[in-house]
Amino acid sequence: MYQNVLVPVNGTEISETAIPHALELAEKHDAVIHALCAYNREGGYGSLSIESAQRQEEDLQDRAQEIATAVADRAEDEGIEAVSAVSSGDPADSILDYIDEKDIDIVAIGARKRSPTGKLLFGSVTQTVLLHANIPVVVTGSTE
Repeated sequence: MYQNVLVPVNGTEISETAIPHALELAEKHDAVIHALCAYNREGGYGSLSIESAQRQEEDLQDRAQEIATAVADRAEDEGIEAVSAVSSGDPADSILDYIDEKDIDIVAIGARKRSPTGKLLFGSVTQTVLLHANIPVVVTGSTE
């Protein structure tokens, strides 16, 4: 049923909640896990020199690659084929573009948390993906 499972990650506990669900889906369907870390350069680089801005961009990209690679390595340790990817720009747009470009079948994505009344609170990225993805989206979150 599913051949490609996307798990967008950013190194937060919230995004980590989606990883076990993505792994389970991939294992059950013998699918490939795609670990995507999309980052946004908030506010630009202001008065930084060109060299400093380039160094900061490289640092962001390196950190994003570490995050995505860690998830892919975890999947491979469990015998699941995995791909790691990094994207710069608006995270929601990056996720939606990746879905189209890589023929993703399902997304497992983390949400903020549950409110005291039990209502799931969605972040803007999760909400945008939910509203605009033309594939199933599994939303996970903490139980706090």
